[in-house]
Amino acid sequence: MNTEQLRKELALWAIRLNSDDPDARREAEAQFKEWRKKYPQYHEQMEEMQRFSEQMHHLSTTHGISSQNIQNSVQLSQQGEKYIQKMLAKTFVFSLCVGAVGYLSYSTIPFAYYTADLKTKTGEMQSFVLDDGSKITLGAKSAIKLDFTQDKREIDLVQGDLYIEVAKDKNRPLIVHTEQADFKALGTRFIVNEYHESSSLSMLDSKVLATSLNQAHQSRVVKQGQKLNADLTGLGQIAPLNISATEMAWDRQQILAEDLALSDLLTLLSRYHQGYLFFNKQALSQFKVNGVINARQDLDQTLSLLQNQYPQLKVHRISKNVRYISIND
Repeated sequence: MNTEQLRKELALWAIRLNSDDPDARREAEAQFKEWRKKYPQYHEQMEEMQRFSEQMHHLSTTHGISSQNIQNSVQLSQQGEKYIQKMLAKTFVFSLCVGAVGYLSYSTIPFAYYTADLKTKTGEMQSFVLDDGSKITLGAKSAIKLDFTQDKREIDLVQGDLYIEVAKDKNRPLIVHTEQADFKALGTRFIVNEYHESSSLSMLDSKVLATSLNQAHQSRVVKQGQKLNADLTGLGQIAPLNISATEMAWDRQQILAEDLALSDLLTLLSRYHQGYLFFNKQALSQFKVNGVINARQDLDQTLSLLQNQYPQLKVHRISKNVRYISIND
């Protein structure tokens, strides 16, 4: 069974495990236990799905969200992300259903996270030494895939953030791939952050060649003390970077926000805290956040501070580990 087949199987199990019929749900739970024994290599993905399923069942019992709504949401999720995001604005309940199933299918945790070569858990930072001698630190809930051969050194940033000190090798420049751009270095030190529809490069030492994957022939050299964002429209303008503040924020697990979209901030916070944060990314991206945010601070306290800054925000506490952030009409 390949990863795409497993993704579909897990979505179907999520429907069955959230049945409104207690007998049908108990039968599904028993069958799921037997099914998961056949695929021990996917234990982590199955655990994540079960935790998600338990939260969705809580929504069903406490907020009147039926399994039929969940099933409809799964079916809608297969029609494409853009359609779902459009539907998110309809009603609170429907937003919750679609957003929740979207989480399982494609949102804050890409499926490739589970098959990555190196990854960290929620709230965890970890350092590694790569085969070439490069030193890399992954931020919370981050993942990379490695493609190192005699001829090349390539890193695919699947999700999250990385800090890397690149070992020099003039014959094999190291390249970090994101969905928006490639960052090519020889010997250097830099940070790459991956967001929902953008990525950013912060240069701490030497220089990197940034190449857009969305605009043909668009490249820029980013030097020490500079930063650059890349998104669906291409590469942004090079801006000055405070190196000491950036390194201090990384070491202290702080988020140094400079016109950071609120949706991206919430994505970052979700990597440091257990549970589920649901929100309409497009709607919240209009709010820009500035300041230093302690990622490990109590999540409800951080959300409360954001509400003070943006009174139009509303935080729905669905359960201990489920929150939905919306905009007041």
